[in-house]
Amino acid sequence: MGLGPDAPPLHRARLAPLDVILVRHAEAVAPGTVGFAEDDRPLSEAGQAAAVELADELEPYQLTAVYSSPYPRAVETVTPTAQRRGLQVQLLSDLRERRLSSAPLPDWRAHLEHGWLDPDYALEGGESGRTAQRRAVAILDLLRSRHPDGGRLLLGSHGNLISLILKALEPDVDFSFHMAMPMPAVYRLTHDGIGWRVMGGHGFRPVAHDS
Repeated sequence: MGLGPDAPPLHRARLAPLDVILVRHAEAVAPGTVGFAEDDRPLSEAGQAAAVELADELEPYQLTAVYSSPYPRAVETVTPTAQRRGLQVQLLSDLRERRLSSAPLPDWRAHLEHGWLDPDYALEGGESGRTAQRRAVAILDLLRSRHPDGGRLLLGSHGNLISLILKALEPDVDFSFHMAMPMPAVYRLTHDGIGWRVMGGHGFRPVAHDS
């Protein structure tokens, strides 16, 4: 049966607010360390201590779920926080770091900066900034649809990818912002049911809240 002309309009249910705590991993063992491939580098001793400190910092926050890049340095950064709440760290491949090249780059910084100036710049076997940004933002939207009732998610990821997410929401984010990002770094995003916003984090002024 069709709707008559006097039928009330149909409205899509509004999504409940969803917060995301986006975390760049803590210090990992150095690239090129014997016995570890690039994607398999774990946290250093200092990084492990920082992961516990992060769990202390996030103690007041209720969490709905914890997600991470599959790389050990990201997983190990959010694991102490997840364990304190009895939550499983769920792996999402698309939270992985942007790959600049399939081969080691002695002048990686120059190539990375070039990529910030030209978002379509990509080396052989690498990923352009634009492509990485699209998959990262798609993950946020996937999680938004996965959690329609709202809550707060903890996401463990990587500096370049996180910077590209932030740039999608705050165009002033640039190469300098990325290079100044500490390990770990914490950013808060929120989806108010309509769109994503950056609410604060390293390099941002906190957003004022109504009392």
